Amino acid sequence: MHIATLQFSPVLGQVAQNIARADELLAAANTEGLDLLVLPELAFTGYNFPSLAAITPHLEPTCAGPTAHWAIRTATRLHCAVCVGYPERTTLSPLSPTPLTPPPAASAPLPPSAVPQPTPTHPPNHNALLLASPTGHILAHYRKTHLYYTDTTWAQPGAEGFQAVDLPIPRAEDPGPTRTALGICMDINPHRFVAPWDAFEFATHARAQRCKLVVLSMAWLTRLGRGELGLAAASTPAPPALTKGGTPGTAGEKLPETPAAAEQQEEEASALQLRRRPDADTQAYWVARLEPLIGAREPVVVVCANRCGVEPGDGVESGEGEGEARYAGSSAVLCIGGGRARVGGCLGRGEEGLLRVDTGAAGAWEAGWVLVREGEGEE
Repeated sequence: MHIATLQFSPVLGQVAQNIARADELLAAANTEGLDLLVLPELAFTGYNFPSLAAITPHLEPTCAGPTAHWAIRTATRLHCAVCVGYPERTTLSPLSPTPLTPPPAASAPLPPSAVPQPTPTHPPNHNALLLASPTGHILAHYRKTHLYYTDTTWAQPGAEGFQAVDLPIPRAEDPGPTRTALGICMDINPHRFVAPWDAFEFATHARAQRCKLVVLSMAWLTRLGRGELGLAAASTPAPPALTKGGTPGTAGEKLPETPAAAEQQEEEASALQLRRRPDADTQAYWVARLEPLIGAREPVVVVCANRCGVEPGDGVESGEGEGEARYAGSSAVLCIGGGRARVGGCLGRGEEGLLRVDTGAAGAWEAGWVLVREGEGEE
């Protein structure tokens, strides 16, 4: 399978701007021959809305808003499946959105198995995930089961629970559909942080369903500060170039570099290195929460599609402080099973871009760290 995740830093509430940024990053990347593209949780609206009132203008009808249109347009353009998170305002009769570049069948009603039916009165809001096919249909639709604190201000958990679907994405060892578990961020944690750690609800579900692919769309937070994320220096504008016979920034012969400018460049280089460095503690935690899969005899490919950057706690510009949401980035494609967890590829904690992994390529799982559990993989 040729799998990709798009990691970027959405701006809270700026849907058009965020869609444009995603398109820009994809245009600069190699997307040829992809089977699956996965984006973060609430990819285009941003995540850290403080209240129902704040997120209400950005709620999207079931499979019929800006996110669905973008997913279908992108899936048909790239000829691959596209999975992306969005804030759902449940509609009673969901229709597959009309693509900007259709096939005509894309406006056909969704099959009942793809989009669960809402309650008849006052349909709830959900933190949702949709998956569009290369032909412009909605292949799957999932509603977050384990809500994080922020979700509870505006969303209800999906009544359907965890889901596994058969996706028409062939693997080298099996040309048939791939059994896939869909999840959103907090789903891999203990329910409400109250359930026992070793209940492993999501991972146990994925193993029981004999899934060969797990797709996790995330807005995973980190305790790292701005400086540790490589954001402090990047937020400070570089001083304008000084020239002889002119004003700052004009053409002419550059003056010798000042100590202050040299220090600024060193800070920028250091910040860039930090942004490109994965948050290993976060990745290790993800693997820990997927422990039941480590004991599976056959390997499971796990896609952790996270976002990066910082969002304020009150929906407006603010400095680092109370309520600020800082995201771990570090999106990764993992191979878990047979007593091991291997990293096929990952992005940094503050890095924007496309991570692409060919899961069937020779040596695909030799990169990065390897976690080994002795005696596992004997299923």
